[in-house]
Amino acid sequence: MSRHLLARRATFFLPLAAAPATSALAAEATATPSPSLAPSLAQSRLLPAAPLAAEEGAAAARQGALALQAGDWRLSTHGDLAAAYLNTIPTFRQAAGDDARLRPIGDELRERVAFTQFETAGRSAGEAIAAAIDYLRRNNGAVGGEVILPQGRPIQVVAPIAAAPGVLVRGPRLIEVPRFPAVSLGVFDVDGADDFALADIGFSLGRRCSPVRVRGNAAGFSARGLRIQEGRSIWFQRARQARLMDIVARGGTSVIGAGAGPDDRIEDVVATGIQGYDLHDEAIDLNFNVRSFHLSGFTFRRCSLARNGEVIDIGGGDCGDISIANGLIDCSGSTHSVAGIRIKQGTRNVNVTGVHIVNGKAQGGIGIHVTHATNLAIGETSVDNSFGRGFFSEPGVSDVTWRGGRCDSPIVVNGSSDLRFDISHDGGGSESRSPAFSFGFGARRISVSGVVRNRPMAPAVVVGHGRGGAVDCTVSDLTVQGAQRAVAAQDGCHRLSVSGLRAQDMAMEAVLLAPGCRNTHLRGIMALDGSGSRPAAFPAIRLGRDCHGTVLRDITARDTREGAGRTSGPALIVDGPCQGVMVDGVLGDNLPAATQIGVDRLQGSAVGAVLTIG
Repeated sequence: MSRHLLARRATFFLPLAAAPATSALAAEATATPSPSLAPSLAQSRLLPAAPLAAEEGAAAARQGALALQAGDWRLSTHGDLAAAYLNTIPTFRQAAGDDARLRPIGDELRERVAFTQFETAGRSAGEAIAAAIDYLRRNNGAVGGEVILPQGRPIQVVAPIAAAPGVLVRGPRLIEVPRFPAVSLGVFDVDGADDFALADIGFSLGRRCSPVRVRGNAAGFSARGLRIQEGRSIWFQRARQARLMDIVARGGTSVIGAGAGPDDRIEDVVATGIQGYDLHDEAIDLNFNVRSFHLSGFTFRRCSLARNGEVIDIGGGDCGDISIANGLIDCSGSTHSVAGIRIKQGTRNVNVTGVHIVNGKAQGGIGIHVTHATNLAIGETSVDNSFGRGFFSEPGVSDVTWRGGRCDSPIVVNGSSDLRFDISHDGGGSESRSPAFSFGFGARRISVSGVVRNRPMAPAVVVGHGRGGAVDCTVSDLTVQGAQRAVAAQDGCHRLSVSGLRAQDMAMEAVLLAPGCRNTHLRGIMALDGSGSRPAAFPAIRLGRDCHGTVLRDITARDTREGAGRTSGPALIVDGPCQGVMVDGVLGDNLPAATQIGVDRLQGSAVGAVLTIG
């Protein structure tokens, strides 16, 4: 800020802090101060208000009242000029009919201009905004100021407006781009201008136009209260420390985009209160080199209307430290297949918490699609039962944890490693033959816990499908009710561990080991009221042939019904020759059939305690 401008402002505020003694001194000196100020009067020099200009009637009375208040504030602040500013300025603005809410001193001292002051013959409204911003840059440097767009007819802009450091452009007027520009542009071009801000502005944009583009490694960009109709997204190319709040976009391409190519870099973006409706593509599109992006409190409905896509798209080239929290993703409204969240190549350290994903398609719709990522944490997130796949991960994905919340559409893991699920699934009585959890095509070290209900036509967990099968997977502390089977291990499954399983009302077996499953450990399994409506047709545990190295311990099959209502089959059936099997602690409680069948087919095996009750 220039020296002469500071001097001019000081001339205005000086009478409130240190006016010369006048005839008003006596009146002010005899005024009774508040009790809280009395002890300090002896140490404080009493400074009177400046003489009032000769005015008539109510105007003079109003100024007199303001001057008396200013005197009281000077006493309370003991000559602290900054505190006098803080107390006095809101009162003068209120007297003028303006908003009197307290603002930081720095904001109070910023110069404010209206763009209409710069409208001249031959200069468009957009050029007037640019001239106002340039004026603040030339006069105040990095301190900047405010450009006000007062209420009025829409402002038409046909060329980018260059931003300047420290400048706030504030509405409420609407900005329009009346025709499609020859090339893509941003209404505001933030090229290396730090601390540029937009607030309370409406945009009605052409197809190739965005509200703002942030590049040139600009720091501290902020936007609040924007209303965007059509156009393209707020776009970050090279930026850091950006803050976006309370933004609503309708009918455009996206709301926020970042990182168009490998040379771009975006760091530390925080976006809260973001809404997007009827968008042609993704609501959030993060591509190359995005680090530390945090989105919360959002609502997105009817996105990817123009093509198959997703609502939130993360990755493509070295993205990390991304958090998505507390929002709604509604995948309805599109004729195309839409994923709620897609996390793809080169992405790591992503956290998804408190997100609700709803209204997908049974054919091709995916709630959360992970194609290539590491260290993904999902917590207290829900996906409803409308999607073909609620969660789908592909080869190259590792270290994923989903703990808390629910996924009522099928979870499919193909070729991924080190994934952990502790969630609930309710199939809603669907006749779909897709299992609640499916691990295969080379999946490694996948674990599942939680609750599965109402999947009568499909197993709760299928392990080992496809080329490569599944190795070292774990089912622990899982409760399954009303499914076809609790666990079905296919021939590509090796070293499966099942413990703490509670299966009730299975239509078929609680655990099925298909021929060729090797080195499976089953321990602490409770099967209640099994075999559906076909008496004794299906056991609690079935071993196919060549299931070598299987260990079964503490297996209980119980039928809680009485008389003819009992339909549970045996606790164990061995279908064919198996070697190296250990059986110990098998209990049949109130079963209408034998506790175990076909144990004589075990070769080189150990059979321990078998107990039948009832």
